Amino acid sequence: MNDETSGGASESNIMTKKEKLEDRTNENQSFSNYGEYSVVEKLELKLPKTEIAIERKSENQFSYYRKNSQGEITNKIIPRTGKDLKIELAPILPLNLPAKKTNDLMFLRLAKPIYIEKNSNIDILIQFPIEIGVYITNTSDNSGDFFDCFTCEPMHSRFALYGTPEDGNLCMYSKVGVVDKSENDPYIYAFMKVSISNQLTKGVLIGKLVFPVTNHNIYYKNDDNIAHIDDIKAVILNGSRNDEIEIEHMSYSNKSETQLKLSPNTSTSNSKGKFVMERGFD
Repeated sequence: MNDETSGGASESNIMTKKEKLEDRTNENQSFSNYGEYSVVEKLELKLPKTEIAIERKSENQFSYYRKNSQGEITNKIIPRTGKDLKIELAPILPLNLPAKKTNDLMFLRLAKPIYIEKNSNIDILIQFPIEIGVYITNTSDNSGDFFDCFTCEPMHSRFALYGTPEDGNLCMYSKVGVVDKSENDPYIYAFMKVSISNQLTKGVLIGKLVFPVTNHNIYYKNDDNIAHIDDIKAVILNGSRNDEIEIEHMSYSNKSETQLKLSPNTSTSNSKGKFVMERGFD
């Protein structure tokens, strides 16, 4: 993919970007938040391009309605024995849609490649695509059962091949950007910190990151729309055939400071190994 960059920005362009950020912030405030909800008679949830309605139809039955970003409608029935219904709305790993066809690998294409100087270390914050999960709270022990999932951005439901058709890895694919904490794009992306160490004696451009995600946890801020996923550490070094990147999972470093809650979609792998990007990273 070719990325285009401009040499500078005029004052009018800067104002436009600020206005867009303010508009997005105002729009985000009209959306429902992550967290737990109790349904006595009716609950309506609004997310980007997605609407959800849960309504009591009788003493022991609720209806569930969802209209997704492509206009498709999902209807389900939730039996309940005379009790209120409790659900949890939470960000989850983007591995379910359109189908589970990958080896749990994520291919993130950076919208603008990052230049890393030789013998240097940097930390960046990037977007990480998410799906949204709906969990039903059990009355017996308050545990959550997976009930439904969807994406507010259908462009995330794509695949990409890392490597050759003969021996490459099929991955979930998303194009993401480098951001700061003020650039929250809720329900579409979570934040991810990437610590990069270039151990080469030359500067390099990084245009993509490929790594397994089933050992990652996602955290969200209750009654808000902020989400973070575990960090990764990327080490650029000289491999046996060419330059490569070793990527290692790192636990999210600020979860205790930011009072974030662990998503019900916890990691499904205890792997502590490193994934080696030996098929290029430009």
